[in-house]
Amino acid sequence: MKKYKQITRRKIFISMLLNPLFIFIYCISMYELYTLCKFGRTGHNIIVLAICMFSYLIWLIVFIARSIKIPLNVSQENTDSDSTVKVKSLYKTMWTYIAIVIIVAITSFYGYKIYNTAINYNGKLAWVLEDLRNKRTVKLEHNNIFKDGIEGVFTDINEKIDIPKELYVSGNFDLIFTNDGTITSLDTFIYGKDDKDKLKSFLITYDSNKSEKIIVYQDDYVNADYNEDKLLNPLMTTMNVIPLKETVNKWDENEYGIIYGGKRSWGYNTNGIMYIDLNGNIKAPNDAPSEIIGYTVSLFVPGKEDIYMPVRYNLVKDLENIFKEDSLDKKRTENNLEKSSEGSKKPSGNTEEEFYLSDKTGYRLQITGAAAGSRFYSLYGTFDGGITWQTVNENPFLGSGGGASGITFINEKLGFLALSHSGGSHADLYRTEDGGSSYEKVDFPVVKIPLKDGKTYNPFDFPGMPYDENGTLNTMVGQGSDGDYNKNCEALYRSKDQGITWEYVKEV
Repeated sequence: MKKYKQITRRKIFISMLLNPLFIFIYCISMYELYTLCKFGRTGHNIIVLAICMFSYLIWLIVFIARSIKIPLNVSQENTDSDSTVKVKSLYKTMWTYIAIVIIVAITSFYGYKIYNTAINYNGKLAWVLEDLRNKRTVKLEHNNIFKDGIEGVFTDINEKIDIPKELYVSGNFDLIFTNDGTITSLDTFIYGKDDKDKLKSFLITYDSNKSEKIIVYQDDYVNADYNEDKLLNPLMTTMNVIPLKETVNKWDENEYGIIYGGKRSWGYNTNGIMYIDLNGNIKAPNDAPSEIIGYTVSLFVPGKEDIYMPVRYNLVKDLENIFKEDSLDKKRTENNLEKSSEGSKKPSGNTEEEFYLSDKTGYRLQITGAAAGSRFYSLYGTFDGGITWQTVNENPFLGSGGGASGITFINEKLGFLALSHSGGSHADLYRTEDGGSSYEKVDFPVVKIPLKDGKTYNPFDFPGMPYDENGTLNTMVGQGSDGDYNKNCEALYRSKDQGITWEYVKEV
C-alpha cells in the first residue's frame, strides 16, 4: 500500500508539472525574472513575479491535497475499451515529451540570458553583483568640517576600509558644507599602493540629502601615473593651517565649497591668490613677476563665483623666499623689457613654448601633465603684456602628448602649434582660426623619395612654424632627429588658403 501511494504521488506531481497552465505560468515567471535582471524594473516585475509565486503556492497546496486523498482500494474498474485506453495513453505520452521539451527550452533560453546579464555589465544584475563586490557604505560621524577637518572623513572611512597612506587624487576633491560646518556633499576619486605594492582606488561620494552614509567604490579603473603633482596629502596639510571659518564667514552665505586638484598653475593671475606657509602665515602677492604654481586649496561660494572671488590658498614652505624670488624675477623681466627693440614693451624672444604677437598679446604652452616621457599642454594667453594670463584652450593638441616644438600666430585669429614625438623624430602641426579656442591637425602632401629596392618613403615629417610672405603662407618641413636624407635637407610647402591645404614646392 505504501509503495502504491508513492507511485501515485509521483504520477500526480508529474501530471501537475506538465499541466499547460503550469507551463504557461513558468514561462511568464522566467521572462519576468530575466527582465528584472536585465533592466531592474522592480515596480512591474516584482508584482508579476509575486503573482507567479502565489500561483506556485496554490499548485503546491493542490498537490498536497490530492496526495492526501489517494484512495486505499488498489483495484479500480476500468470501463474504457482497450482501444480508447491506447489512444489516451499515446496522447499522454506525446504531450509528456512535448511538455518536457518546452520546459527545458524555456529554462535553457532564459537561463542563458539571465547569465549574460551578470557579466560584462550587460544588465542590472551585473551592476548589483559589482556593488556587492566593491561597494561599501560608511556612516559619516565626523561631519563637521570646522571641528573635524578633512581628516575626519578619512577617519570614518578607515574604520571599515584600509586606505593606503600615500594617496593621489584623480581629477578633483570637491566638498560642500553649510555655514555651521556641516558637510553636505563630497566627491573625489583617489588611489594609491597598499602594503603589498598593489594599486587600490576609491571612488568616494556623499550626499546628505540622500543618505547619512558615505558610498565608497573600491578598485574602480583609474589611470594611475603616481604624479607627485596630484598628491592628496597637501590638501590635509593646507586645511590644517588655513583660517577656514574666518574666510568663509566674510561671505555671509548659507553654503560654501572646497576644491583641490593637486599642484596647478595660475599663470600670472593673482586674483584670489593667498600664499600660506606651514605655520599659517598668509601673504597676498601684489603682482606676479613669475608664474604662480603650487598645491592650491580653493574656497568658494557655489554658484556665486562671479560675485565672490574664490580664495586660493597656495601652500609654500617659506613666505620670505617666495617674495624674494618674485622680486628677482621682476627685475629680470624689467631688464628684458628695457632691452626690447624700438622701446616696445613686448617681452624679448619667442620660444618653442611662448609667442608674442604684439607688446600686449602673447600666448604660452603650459605643461599640465606628464606620462611615459610625453607632456600634455594647455594654451594660455595674455592681453596686457604678461601681467595676467588666462586659459585659452585646455587641450590644444586634442589629447595627444609629446613635446612642444613651436607656437606662432599670424594674426589674432590664425595661429599654429607643433608637437614632437618619439624624442623629436617626427612632429604634427595644428592650426587654429579662432584665436586658439580650437585646433585641427594639418595634413601635408606626402613626398615620395625612391629607394634602391623600388619602394618610396617620405623623410619630411617635422613641420616648422608657418610664416606669411605676401599673403601666402610658407613653412619648412624638416626630417626630425632621425633624418639623414640628402644632407638633412628640408621641404618647402606653400598654402594659398591660410593653411587649410598645402602644396609641396621643392627641397631646400
